Amino acid sequence: MTRIEELERMIDALRRQRNDCVPKSNQNPRYLRYSNAVSALLWLIDDLRAEESV
Repeated sequence: MTRIEELERMIDALRRQRNDCVPKSNQNPRYLRYSNAVSALLWLIDDLRAEESV
């Protein structure tokens, strides 16, 4: 499994956990942290893909 695949699995897991949060809103600190973690992992994936294309 590549690094990108590992990160994509993490994103899926975080999104599932985030969906269990009530309320589903950025007003919920835990929901917001999950969202921020997903965003950070997506940035990492973009960086890795950019490195691969060089």
